[in-house]
Amino acid sequence: MRTLESFEKPLFPSLFQVMGKLMFVMLAWASMLACSGSDELLDDIDDPSKVPLDKPLRVLVLGNSFSVDGLAYLDDLARAANINLSHFGIYNGMIKGGGLADWIDVYQKGSSYSFSRASGKLGMKDHGPLKDVLSQNWDIVVLLQASDKSYQWENFESALPTMIEIVRNHCTNPDLKLAYAIPWGHTVSSTPREIEGNVACARRLAEEYGIDLVIPVGVAVQNARQTRLNNDTYLTRDNWHLCYGVGRYVAACTWYAALLTPRTGLPVVGNAALHPLSSSERGSKGAVAVDESNRLLCQQCAFQAVCHPYEVSQIPE
Repeated sequence: MRTLESFEKPLFPSLFQVMGKLMFVMLAWASMLACSGSDELLDDIDDPSKVPLDKPLRVLVLGNSFSVDGLAYLDDLARAANINLSHFGIYNGMIKGGGLADWIDVYQKGSSYSFSRASGKLGMKDHGPLKDVLSQNWDIVVLLQASDKSYQWENFESALPTMIEIVRNHCTNPDLKLAYAIPWGHTVSSTPREIEGNVACARRLAEEYGIDLVIPVGVAVQNARQTRLNNDTYLTRDNWHLCYGVGRYVAACTWYAALLTPRTGLPVVGNAALHPLSSSERGSKGAVAVDESNRLLCQQCAFQAVCHPYEVSQIPE
């Protein structure tokens, strides 16, 4: 059989040959961009050593500082499970103390807003008017309510229908799922009232407004507060935000169990991720490292919350 090299070739290719090759490369590149749309799969997408998701997962969180806390350690859990980070992207928008009404205001003003990629490496458009960011093929959009308003239903009645309409009118994925993340109670004295209200409101969101997924972070944190994980700051660093280490880890385990376990089949209980405190975290009030003495207990608190999102569970130790 003759090979390509057996043919005589001129010393220099003709101008037409060079132009033809350049045109082929340009067309191939343009075709690849057109097929990829706004998504950009990064790093080792075809690495067989990495656990793939059953299909790409694109999540937009219309959040606040509570979603910052909850997502901070999620990549650590995904890496420990050897999940391919290029198969998912979770983008968080943070309005300090913000809730549904604040996100409606951002939308109506039409000003540019930037989201941060909180976990994963799947690329999406992450800045611009909220209308433009929403107008992509998100799989899940997660809503949060301001934590000081999350336990009173009247704070949902006016804003929630508008927020749902905005999201559904712009997201291009016909199979879009809406989710709601339950916040945690703040202090020892206020938490019983807040947790009861948070759970009641979340249940009504699911039953009356068709919220597809509840991410029960606040319930998981309350589960942890019934165990030896609790501390004198009630797992917070300032009576509002979760303490570094154990507090944030429990929250991340809840996001993992709610979002990544269904797409990978990998449970959160047994995940090998630890969290030794960084130098900046170590001096913070209430900070407790995640090590082999408390890792599984943290994971169980999250797992039980996802299994029973509307009730606080007693976790065996």
